[in-house]
Amino acid sequence: MIQLGDFRLDLINDGLFELKPDNFVRVGAAETPPMSHVRRRVRVAFNSLLIRGRGRTIVIDPGTGDKPHSQQVRDYHMEWPRKFFPALTELGVRPEGVDTVILTHLHWDHCGGATSLDAGGKPVPVFWNAKYFVQRRELDAARAAIKAGDDSFLADDFEPLITAHRLQFLEGDAEVLPGISVEWTGGHSPGHQIVRIDGGHGKRAIYLSDLVPTIAQIPFDSVMSYDVNVDELLSAKERVLMAAAAREDLLFFVHAPRQRAAHLQRRPDGEFQLEHVQL
Repeated sequence: MIQLGDFRLDLINDGLFELKPDNFVRVGAAETPPMSHVRRRVRVAFNSLLIRGRGRTIVIDPGTGDKPHSQQVRDYHMEWPRKFFPALTELGVRPEGVDTVILTHLHWDHCGGATSLDAGGKPVPVFWNAKYFVQRRELDAARAAIKAGDDSFLADDFEPLITAHRLQFLEGDAEVLPGISVEWTGGHSPGHQIVRIDGGHGKRAIYLSDLVPTIAQIPFDSVMSYDVNVDELLSAKERVLMAAAAREDLLFFVHAPRQRAAHLQRRPDGEFQLEHVQL
């Protein structure tokens, strides 16, 4: 738990899974490290963010969720069952008490927890009293990707939100609530956005999502094979990290298994250094 001005922030680990290192970590935008020099699998986490304060309860990226994911569990050696919902209960938060959900993008590992199956097996919104926020261009891209056979997106994760009139569309940068805003970055997916938290009293944080999923992606020329627009991503990353270092904002890394939060600083030689924060 971190107290950021008026907000209490809890970074919740939804559980670990594994990826091929040539998919997840590319040392440079133009080259992938030789497979003989890397492990066959990289163990990564998923970190959702719970924000409470100013009369609000906000969830950012509820993770994989509890709908059946047998193929993903097998393909990604994914821990199952996932941990987000039990952790939410331990923190004293019930789904009906959440009033705002921000989806940084619509990949299944980030927004699967937005819906669950009811008693009849129908996918329905988990946080039924909440408004969900996503970039409109992300929905358009997700629907097109599904039609093209891209399994990074699953319709049951977000279409029920539209049916239930829970999904609110954003067009670029926007203030969602006082102190909570989003910034469109693109790059990783067409509608990818990061979330900025301003707790007042000079206390600020950024949920970077897949713009910088772990500290391994901090270098400006580091990208992932999952990123759909490298130029867009690198431009946004440089802009966001330079400003974050200048202000010493607190940064949250969505896929980091250990070093999950840190302040970024710029050394006199121009290189970045991290001051890790214990959660």
